[in-house]
Amino acid sequence: MKKFIAFCLIVACVVSVSCNKNSSGPDQGHGQNSLFPLTAGDQWYYKDSVFADSGLVEIDHDTMTVNSQRLQDNFGTTYVGITNPGGWFQGSYIQVDPSNSTVYEVDSPAYSPYTFFQAVGQDGPIGTGTDYSNPGCPIQSIQYGYAAPVSVAGYSCLKNAEVVTDCNSVIREEIFTYLSPGVGVVRIEDYVSDSTSGNKLYQDYSQTLTDKVLH
Repeated sequence: MKKFIAFCLIVACVVSVSCNKNSSGPDQGHGQNSLFPLTAGDQWYYKDSVFADSGLVEIDHDTMTVNSQRLQDNFGTTYVGITNPGGWFQGSYIQVDPSNSTVYEVDSPAYSPYTFFQAVGQDGPIGTGTDYSNPGCPIQSIQYGYAAPVSVAGYSCLKNAEVVTDCNSVIREEIFTYLSPGVGVVRIEDYVSDSTSGNKLYQDYSQTLTDKVLH
């Protein structure tokens, strides 16, 4: 489902923060405290909403599952495969940093890892990236982390935002991700600009957790 450009973000060191009411400490990739649980067979059920600038177009449902596929990078880091037909994470591989503060994603074996989500001790930027596929007008991405937990779909979540601008400083896309430690991704919102309406942003897509089965 991803339509945005994946940038290689320069990651700043941050303090690990947990917002799950049952948390008792870090637990990388497994258990009730992991930023993104990654036990084989874990499943999440989502409601996906697709919009046009005029409003809601359709609602679909998808299931995301941790599968048995593994991907290892040149540093020996192992990423866990995700099955998510029709969903945001289709074909992705996920890894939780040992500090339990950062979630990395690889869109497919042909691409490099990037920071999908990071827990922070204070609000601010956590990384930047530039896409030079159009050398005449590079696209800039800035990812932000927010420390205060927010309530989303009944879960206490942390929030990240990615803002994508063109060479004229026009915002082309904003992506908001809400993640609850011990639960995983609760909601993603994707906003894109409409060039026919003065580049006004409108919601293009959202994916909201409706249920889960974690091991």
